[in-house]
Amino acid sequence: MKTIVKDITTLLLFVLLLASGCSQKDSTVGSDFAGGLSDLHQVIIEPAASAFYQDQATTGSSPYLYIGYVQDYEARTLLKFNPATVLPDSFAVDSVAVKLFLDPDYEGFSGDPLEIDVSFVNPSQEWAEVGVTWDTLDSLDLDDPILTFPVSQYQDSASFRLPEPFETTADSVFADSLIRAWDDAGAGGKTLHYNNGLYLQAKASSGSMLRFCSAEYEDILLRPSLEFYVTVFDTSDTTGIYPLSDTLFIQADADAFIAKDYVGITDSTMLYLGNAIAHRSMLLFDIEGLFPTYGIGIHRAEIILHADTTHPCNNERINGSFHLRMEDTTWISDPAMAPIAFGDVPVLSVYDEESATLKIKLNDLVYDWIEYPGTNQGFMIKSFDEYLNLSRTVFYGIEAPDSLRPRLSIIYLEGEI
Repeated sequence: MKTIVKDITTLLLFVLLLASGCSQKDSTVGSDFAGGLSDLHQVIIEPAASAFYQDQATTGSSPYLYIGYVQDYEARTLLKFNPATVLPDSFAVDSVAVKLFLDPDYEGFSGDPLEIDVSFVNPSQEWAEVGVTWDTLDSLDLDDPILTFPVSQYQDSASFRLPEPFETTADSVFADSLIRAWDDAGAGGKTLHYNNGLYLQAKASSGSMLRFCSAEYEDILLRPSLEFYVTVFDTSDTTGIYPLSDTLFIQADADAFIAKDYVGITDSTMLYLGNAIAHRSMLLFDIEGLFPTYGIGIHRAEIILHADTTHPCNNERINGSFHLRMEDTTWISDPAMAPIAFGDVPVLSVYDEESATLKIKLNDLVYDWIEYPGTNQGFMIKSFDEYLNLSRTVFYGIEAPDSLRPRLSIIYLEGEI
């Protein structure tokens, strides 16, 4: 471990105290006040250990739906509609279509149109927005797709009918039966009908990843919709000869995208943070014996992670992170299974895209490490919105050049109590 100690002038102390604006503790270890302050010091410490792992995050709260391939990722989408909320007492359905809108701020085409298969989710595979991941659908046994529809570059939306209309009569009969089954399942009573939604996936591996607007998208006009043309019968008329025609629209009752990384990352010299395929990194800084356990005030403790913006594993970017202390150091050998300490409060850090850095304030952690040395088991860093999108940002690790390495800087006050 390399440690650097610097003395800083009293003038700098005054400037730092005015400008710090830290939201964490800027106080004295072992004391309620700092008396007789005489000097300001800085210690720079390099990591004693690091690790990372990846997990699948649930994405049901995301404003986006992904379908396709990018890098080693594949993403698929789940959609569920509940027509019971809008159907009249007596009706006949003539046609059913689903409409999706592409996110106007995303460009994921490789050039060729992307063909998307649509299947019904089978009756035994229920899913919910919160909790669904690729692996939770590993028992999914899909029948052949009911249809395939293309999406081309420069389209702003895509629609498909259920099923594809080869014959008008057959199409209307299927549409009516489908909506009645979904209506029956959504009504909450006992029924043999089910509605586990639709499953959308790219027909074949390609270099295109499409991003559609989800039911959580800010602009409600761009959310997924089910459009069905209905003949409504006036239930007050016993003859039933006065039909009314109308097109009904409902938005998705539930939706989510699921993603898988087919290759994974084995380069342990770097650090990774990501969403959907949630990359999480851990660090340990050994500060034992560097400070007395009484009379030290932590003015600022932080690490700066430098992103490698040219790394081929980058995909979009994260927005920021929070960190949690670890319960023990088993993460060094088995990061995915290591426990997080109970009761820790996440502290947010924002990624600065212009400087490609993530500054992480560790005042509270360092305060505890000095006063209670046994609490230093390292900490985990994870994206603060793992549900949001399909992204990964690569940061330099412990073997990077000095200026890019994730080193811990501690500025502290020392004085007589």
